[in-house]
Amino acid sequence: MSFDFKIPDDDVKEYRKWLKEHNKVCESKDVGAIGGRMNFSFTPTSLGCILIIKCACGEKLDLSHSEEW
Repeated sequence: MSFDFKIPDDDVKEYRKWLKEHNKVCESKDVGAIGGRMNFSFTPTSLGCILIIKCACGEKLDLSHSEEW
């Protein structure tokens, strides 16, 4: 069994905008030689998919849009 999770283009734009601003203040932006600083968490539910992006510093971006469910 396999699962594929895709991030819609609008959410990718929102993530990139958030990341650009977050990089200005993040103390963990130089963590890891091969990445791994950002954790993308996908949790499928019966109502929709919860998508939370968490930086190694602890800041989170919630792209779940649960208000639309």
